[in-house]
Amino acid sequence: MKRKMFDNDEEQLAGVVQGKSASDIEERSARAIDKLPEWSYTFLVRVSPLTGRLTQTFRNLAGEYEIDFIAQRGNELLPILIDGEVSHFLAQWQKTQDEQREAVINSVMKKYGARPVLRVPFWELDNQDRTDRYFRELLQ
Repeated sequence: MKRKMFDNDEEQLAGVVQGKSASDIEERSARAIDKLPEWSYTFLVRVSPLTGRLTQTFRNLAGEYEIDFIAQRGNELLPILIDGEVSHFLAQWQKTQDEQREAVINSVMKKYGARPVLRVPFWELDNQDRTDRYFRELLQ
């Protein structure tokens, strides 16, 4: 099971999204997107370093990048990365890794006509109400 970022005693989370293990912030995000009828999504897609294509097969190869959500509205595709670790915002080496990951994902997703990656900071996802508001604004 993935790590919980925020403990909300009143909240009932399954720890699963689309049959895959999910953290609390990923599950809140999925629930928020589910409330937007014009949007759908695929949870946890990877970019294969071997083919340069999207896959749901996890091989854990060097250069394999995970996309938390690929949201879809009609023909519009939007890759979404949930930044769940403080290190994404503090360490220079992590920032460099994140920028490289984003560039690879954008390059692959461009082939599918997708918009550039949207990054979601973990502090926007501390409870369901706040997450719902954040995604409503994000996906207008």
